[in-house]
Amino acid sequence: SAEARKLDEYAISLQAVYPRPGEFRRKDEVTPIHGPVSLFEAVMAAGRKGITLQRYKGLGEMNPDQLWETTLDTNARSLLQVTVKEIDEANTLFDELMGDNVQPRRIFIEQNALAASVDA
Repeated sequence: SAEARKLDEYAISLQAVYPRPGEFRRKDEVTPIHGPVSLFEAVMAAGRKGITLQRYKGLGEMNPDQLWETTLDTNARSLLQVTVKEIDEANTLFDELMGDNVQPRRIFIEQNALAASVDA
């Protein structure tokens, strides 16, 4: 197909830029990098190491130490004032995150979990 031929042309020009694999080094681990996609994948994989994602339906499902670390410890939590500028958008988001339908919430969490700033 025309698309495959175009990708093949890109591959040839990328081979000139990447004549041999680059290396992504993190601590004692070395990952060969064959192009932009493998670099992205290596960085994302390194970022996920040591991270565990957990989902809870409510605070009552958390262990006491988890509840303290994430919610109750006044040194770790932040209270922010939220203002609503776009009521329709806010209603949609609230329904997505707090509504009875679990699937949209799950999708939202999966799509946004890595972008969350947990050290703010």
